[in-house]
Amino acid sequence: MRAVVFDMDGTLLDSVPTVSRAYADAIRSLGGPPVSPEEVVASWHVGHTDLVLAHFLGRACGPAEVECFHAHLDPAVTELRPFPGIPALLDELADDGRRLGVFTAATRRVALIMLAAAGIDARFGVVVAGDEVERPKPAPDGLLLAVRQLGVPAEATAYVGDAEVDLGCAKAAGSLGVHARWGARAGVRAGAHPVAARPCDVLSLLVAPRRRTGNAMARPGASQPESGRSADHLRLAGEEGQP
Repeated sequence: MRAVVFDMDGTLLDSVPTVSRAYADAIRSLGGPPVSPEEVVASWHVGHTDLVLAHFLGRACGPAEVECFHAHLDPAVTELRPFPGIPALLDELADDGRRLGVFTAATRRVALIMLAAAGIDARFGVVVAGDEVERPKPAPDGLLLAVRQLGVPAEATAYVGDAEVDLGCAKAAGSLGVHARWGARAGVRAGAHPVAARPCDVLSLLVAPRRRTGNAMARPGASQPESGRSADHLRLAGEEGQP
């Protein structure tokens, strides 16, 4: 794999609680129903900020509603941090010659604020946001735009994400989807995609990728990572029986 593109919330950044709470608070202050952070997360598939707000408010939303959301979000992002192991993974991937990008359902404004607050924005050559493409995940539009900007074919790219829509997006684009299980997002079905329990597992998967059989990955034991680490903790989701 010549490039690695990452989802942001719940994959690069431990930001799902912060962002979902900002949505819930904004919806309430805009006269909407009380919603839990879990309900907000379950709605993220509808698209970027104004679409998520409209989903709960039952009306079209524009700049005023988006600014209300940012009034709740922006003060909180200063405390955001990458998941443990993410900065080291990004450095190792870059040292290994991989091109790095982000494709997130968040707006460009949110993505740039959050990546900068977490101190990892400079590590990515490309950032594609949800408001820059027509269709949200699992449609491949954003990932395909990211790989075009990176100058790497989709089939030579891995897309790392913590949600079912991320893996569907990778499949639709013809890329390798890697489940970032450290994000602990519920609802990811077992399948043929490789699972990274920790950020460092992503590098091991790319250094010694298993041979494909159709759409499935070959079973562990076919080859060992060049780093000498055991392949036992790089099991397939389908072998584990649950995400």
